[in-house]
Amino acid sequence: MNLVLDEEEIWVLECIKEVHMGRGFHIRDVIKKAKSGYGLSRSTVYEIVGYMDFHGLIKTNKSGNRELDPDIQYFVICPGCGKEIPGNEYVKENGRAICEDCYLEGHQKIKFADPVAVRSKKLFRKQHGFEGTEGLTELQKEIYNFILEEGGSTPEKVSKLFKLTLQETRNQLAILRHCELLKWRKMGEEMYMVPFDS
Repeated sequence: MNLVLDEEEIWVLECIKEVHMGRGFHIRDVIKKAKSGYGLSRSTVYEIVGYMDFHGLIKTNKSGNRELDPDIQYFVICPGCGKEIPGNEYVKENGRAICEDCYLEGHQKIKFADPVAVRSKKLFRKQHGFEGTEGLTELQKEIYNFILEEGGSTPEKVSKLFKLTLQETRNQLAILRHCELLKWRKMGEEMYMVPFDS
């Protein structure tokens, strides 16, 4: 059975890593860090350290000090996607432990209305002689052809149909917009992506 740590346990673990010295760590230093950094009470820190000790993540070394056992593997649940990830592979952001995919997705947004990107893309396509869907990825071609056939679609519908996250969908649609193949149009109360020439 995997040892899976929750958010507060990750906070305490991060505090332990910060106060850990060559010979181990002292619980009072962990309590100070956890209280000032995360607002955790003394009793909560003791409870969590006891839990980690019980599962072998914390051990007592030959000097009688507590230290993290690097041989014990633990996991965290990414709050973004719910995926179980090894403890050495998470990324810390705003006090949360998230997986690398969710971190990248949150930080790799392609700006939709970007005149410089449109100009750059048009110049690139002209230099390479690309017209229509030439030079696009297969996914981009499929999304474009779907929207062309439908006469328009919401990002949510595209996301669901192509099994993409909403951010991945928005990035693909932004690229198609930069190529001047698609544009936004308000239909009723919703915004739709429609063919650029419509």
